[in-house]
Amino acid sequence: MILKTERLVLRPLAMADAPALFAILGDPAAMEFWDRPPLPRIATVEALLADELAAMAAGHCRYWTMLCGPDAIGGIDVSHIGDGKAELGFLLRRDRWGQGYAREAAAAAIADAGLDLSARIQTGNIRAARLLTALGFCRGKNLPGYVLADGRRRDCVRYLRSRSPIQKGA
Repeated sequence: MILKTERLVLRPLAMADAPALFAILGDPAAMEFWDRPPLPRIATVEALLADELAAMAAGHCRYWTMLCGPDAIGGIDVSHIGDGKAELGFLLRRDRWGQGYAREAAAAAIADAGLDLSARIQTGNIRAARLLTALGFCRGKNLPGYVLADGRRRDCVRYLRSRSPIQKGA
C-alpha cells in the first residue's frame, strides 16, 4: 500500500531501491546506531532487501521507501507483526536529518499499522529518542548489552506506544 503525506510518498520497498538505500546503508554516520556496520557493497544491500521483500510477502513486515519528489531519502518499516503488536524502524539519508521527514513518515506508518508499537534504539541515539517521544512513545525497558556491534556490546532502550490512549485511573 502506498502512503502519502504532505511532502512524502511512502511506497512499498522494491529491489530497484538498492542503489538509493546503499547511499544510506553504506554511510557510517547514518549507521552509527544500527545493529550492523555500514554495508560495504551494493550486493550486500541487495541481499538485505531480498530478505525484507520475503518477510513482506509472508506478512511479517511492511517496508516502505521514503520518496521526496523523485529522490529516495530513507526507509521506514513496521516489522515483527503479530498478536496486535509490531516494531517501528526508520532510517533517513543524512542530508535530510532535522527537517521533519522521519516524523512525517513515521506518523503515516503508525496510522497505517493500527497496532501497538514498540521501537528499540541504542542508548545515546538522542535524535531517535526525541522523535519517538514526539510520536507518543514512552520510554520502556532498558536492555543492557542487547546488541553486539563493532565487537562490543551496546545497551538499548525499548520505547512503547499503544494504539489507544491509556486511560488515567484505569
